[in-house]
Amino acid sequence: MLRDTPHNRLMRTIVALLLALSFSFVTLGVAESAEKKSKRSRKNFVPSQQVGKKLMKIQELAEVEDFQGALDILVPLSKKTRLKKFDRATVYQMMGYMLGAQEKYDEALQAFEVALKVDYLPDSAMQQLKYNLGQLYLGQEGYDRAIELFEAWLDGAEKPDAQAHFMITIAYAGKEDWVNALEHARTSVSLSTTPVENRLRLLLAVEFQNGNLVETLDVLKQLVTLFPKKDYYMQLAFGYSNFGDEEKALAMLELAYQQDYLDKERELTQLTQRYLYHNLPWPAAKVMAKGLDDGTVEASTKNLELYANSLLHAREYTDAVAPLAEAAELSEDGDLYVRLAQVHLEVEDWRKARKALESAIDKGSLRDNGNAQLLLGISNYNEKRFLSARTAFLAAADEEKTSESAAKWLKYVDRAIRDQQNQEG
Repeated sequence: MLRDTPHNRLMRTIVALLLALSFSFVTLGVAESAEKKSKRSRKNFVPSQQVGKKLMKIQELAEVEDFQGALDILVPLSKKTRLKKFDRATVYQMMGYMLGAQEKYDEALQAFEVALKVDYLPDSAMQQLKYNLGQLYLGQEGYDRAIELFEAWLDGAEKPDAQAHFMITIAYAGKEDWVNALEHARTSVSLSTTPVENRLRLLLAVEFQNGNLVETLDVLKQLVTLFPKKDYYMQLAFGYSNFGDEEKALAMLELAYQQDYLDKERELTQLTQRYLYHNLPWPAAKVMAKGLDDGTVEASTKNLELYANSLLHAREYTDAVAPLAEAAELSEDGDLYVRLAQVHLEVEDWRKARKALESAIDKGSLRDNGNAQLLLGISNYNEKRFLSARTAFLAAADEEKTSESAAKWLKYVDRAIRDQQNQEG
């Protein structure tokens, strides 16, 4: 018994379908022979009496899934040298079904090939044999032979068939022959009486592999409309973004979000960043708030900062304080404390600004230490903590970028200290 792999499950499904049709071919041959006798050549599609009786027994065994018992009858029959052509073709055809049912796929293919080569079955049975054999080769990754068989089937078909073109597309895709796959992929979709998702998905892959980006987007639009799924929304958003149409890319992500398709942290932060890119900070903040609240988005330094920045862009300074403070505490450097201080300075909360700046300097590794010292001096100055302000301004004066501003503030603070001393004196 073969292992239960996806490939073997596929092959068993194919064989089960073929087996369900197997005995109809013999009956069909008899009926077709009677109906079209005057229109056909001298071929006689009726089994000999001896073989006919054994075929009935084989049918009984197959119905109870005694496939080996059926083969025990079929194999000796196949070795007889004086079998009529119709008997031989039918025996090998049945052997193929029984071997396939036992998962002996290589032997099944050989048996079917003999039946096909004998070429003595009714037209409808020959057509079905080509189609079934093509499916089996496809399942066994025998792509070239599968293509030959499906093409032969199409040549004998009364009208074009979407599924046959779909199968040929699969075979070409298996060979990574995307150029030859394209026409069949398009035909399989155009011939479909109703939209079929798998055919559209395969067309999507083939158009993309051929570098047909406009056509790829068109197929994605159909998939999103007819079979709305997360993958299609995400791929369409990515496609629009590649074309530089960021507004449509955002619209696709919004629709996906509204349908609860965005359920990963990376997807939610990307949506937030796109909102900010389009100057839409409030919806950005709402996405982050929900994600942090339900645990989809981790409360990391980076994510908390993104949430805080969304609120700050929306001018929700008070609401931004808590996530920014938490991010600053988690951060490895003091820069976010400086950012927090700037929020407090925006609303002239000097004491909280001073506390945040002290934490920033204590944590260290600042991108701009001079600026932090300058802001600390300004905070102390507005709290009338003039000596502390002077110390901070002196530190800022030692930095090239802030030396000029610090020198001006030192004049103000020295004057304030003198005034304070005069008042006390």
